[in-house]
Amino acid sequence: MGPIALVARRQYRRGLNAVERGDLDALLAQFAADCTLTFVGDTPLGARLTGLHDLRRWFERFARLLPAPRFEIRQLVIAGPPWRQRLTAHVEIRSTVAGEPYLNQFAHFLTIRWGKVTDDLVLEDTQAWERACRRLAEAGLAEAAAGPLVPSAGRSAA
Repeated sequence: MGPIALVARRQYRRGLNAVERGDLDALLAQFAADCTLTFVGDTPLGARLTGLHDLRRWFERFARLLPAPRFEIRQLVIAGPPWRQRLTAHVEIRSTVAGEPYLNQFAHFLTIRWGKVTDDLVLEDTQAWERACRRLAEAGLAEAAAGPLVPSAGRSAA
C-alpha cells in the first residue's frame, strides 16, 4: 500500500473510532460541506442526505439506535489520486440492541477529494438491521420504528 493509500486508511480508521467514541465533531470534520450520505433501505437509518447538518442528524440517530458500536474492518481497498480517491470496505459492526448482542456487516463506499469525504454509501444486511429495529421498538424506543430520515426543511438531497 502506497503512502497516499496509508493516509486514507488511517483517516478511515479515525472516522470509525470517532463513531465508536460518539465524537461527531471529529467525525464530521472529515466530510466536505456538501457531502452526500446514502444508507440504502427503508429503515430508521435509511437516508439520502446532503450537507453536514443532515449528516449530523443521521449520526445522532445512529448513536441512539446503536450505542457503543465497535467496528472491525474485514477488507479495505483504496484506489485513485488524492483528488479522487475511492475507498471500499467490508466492515463488521457489533453493539448491544435491547440488551442482546448485535452483529451485522456492511459494505462501505467512499469518494474522498483532498482528504474530505464527498460521497458516503452504506449497504448493510437489512434483514439483520430490521430484526434489531423490531427489538428496539418492542423495548420502547419509538425511533426504531421510524421511517428513513429525509432532508431538513429548505435542504435538498441533491
